Amino acid sequence: MRKLLAVFAAALLATAFAQVEIEVWHSLSENYGAPQFEAFAEEFNAMQDDIKVVVSYSGEYTETLRKSQAAAAAGRAPSLVMFEQTRGAGFVDAGAVVPIDRFIEADPDFAFDDLTQSLLGACRIDGQLWCLPYNPSTPLIYYNKDLFREVGLDPEADFPTTWDELMEIAPKFAVENANGELERWGFGLAHAPGWLFDAWLGQAGGRYLNDDGSAFVFNGEQGVAMLEYWLALVEAKGARPSGSQTPDFFGGKQAMMAGSTATLRSNFERADFDIGAAPMWCGEECYVPFGGANFYIMADANAEQQQAAFEYLKWLTSTEKGAEFAAATGYMAPRRSSLDTATLQAVFEELPEARITYEQAESHGYPRTLVPFWGEVHNQLTLVTERVLLNGEAPQVALDEAVEEANRLLEVYAD
Repeated sequence: MRKLLAVFAAALLATAFAQVEIEVWHSLSENYGAPQFEAFAEEFNAMQDDIKVVVSYSGEYTETLRKSQAAAAAGRAPSLVMFEQTRGAGFVDAGAVVPIDRFIEADPDFAFDDLTQSLLGACRIDGQLWCLPYNPSTPLIYYNKDLFREVGLDPEADFPTTWDELMEIAPKFAVENANGELERWGFGLAHAPGWLFDAWLGQAGGRYLNDDGSAFVFNGEQGVAMLEYWLALVEAKGARPSGSQTPDFFGGKQAMMAGSTATLRSNFERADFDIGAAPMWCGEECYVPFGGANFYIMADANAEQQQAAFEYLKWLTSTEKGAEFAAATGYMAPRRSSLDTATLQAVFEELPEARITYEQAESHGYPRTLVPFWGEVHNQLTLVTERVLLNGEAPQVALDEAVEEANRLLEVYAD
């Protein structure tokens, strides 16, 4: 009997001190911070023995969404997953993730107020906090200073800060071939169906949903004004409605490109011309949406894994680690205190444009729309853009049909 008790006690002791292994899925590619993120996991594993972190690249945001949906349906989701700003709501609705505020409330050392509070809008659903921001971003305008000088513009003093100024300046870059086709232009609208549709709509003073979230309303006068502005910009030969944004910009065909702050450093390293970065212009309002992603703790993980996932996430989003990741990429650090670290101060000294995203976020950064069926709404926005810019349909007609479908989906979800 005594021997049996000793064996049982040893088993309990081994269980109490067993290392907890957690799997972490991320969507960071080589140019978006994957090397740094994977190095963090190695560093964390080397500094302690209680938690073993295994990181896996699960594909870009859409692929991660699909894989996570399949894994959750099969009851085999990892412990921690990175979801793009608009994609977490579906997992909350399905009960596939757990609220993170309960871990925060139980941890007196977690400095909640130090987090940039505007970034938490994408994590708050039904009064609970479901995620923590890790690699947030805002859109910037990258521009070719050499082309500005070529057309007689001062790259700093003449950069457009409003829609009116963009309409005046963008056509100056137009160069046509013998067939009247643009070979060079000011700005590209090929990006429009993505998060930058959010930016332009917000700048027009519009929103996707009404104030109580009961109906989609982006077919109002603001949405129409946005699309009419795009059409006018194309008509003035200041923009192209199609093309390949990044190759066109770096190939010298396009003077200005909207892109994520996440690629700030890599864009500056890549350019073989004098490159600049500036805040997005303003319309009726100044408005930029938050991009990037947030980390969610999955419900399939057991209690020990969930706690371990929180401990790792707490370390990842700490003041210094947040600063290190931001410095290596261009993404924003989620904590305000990171901005005062020597790490980020050195970045701001070397690359002053790195401050822009923080300034935009503080003054006019907004979370993106959170509905479980956002992918379907996004598809409607893509159709709107194609129908108006490429097929010549009336903005009001295209928007009305898109809103009708979005509200149908909202009714299905509500039922």
